Amino acid sequence: MRKLISATLMGVLLTGFGIGISGCSDEASTKTQVTTKDSGGTATRTVEDKTTTSGPNPPAAAKP
Repeated sequence: MRKLISATLMGVLLTGFGIGISGCSDEASTKTQVTTKDSGGTATRTVEDKTTTSGPNPPAAAKP
């Protein structure tokens, strides 16, 4: 019985750590890469947009 309780508590703790590490962030970002080819060669441009969910002007909450 003691081993069953220990295993259950370890599973709950590991699940909590996994959710905390993977999804709880104050910042989200998107990265876009654009490649242009012409007779002179190839040009690559990378644009990264970051959104912060806290601060003086946070984005609006999602509506259900």
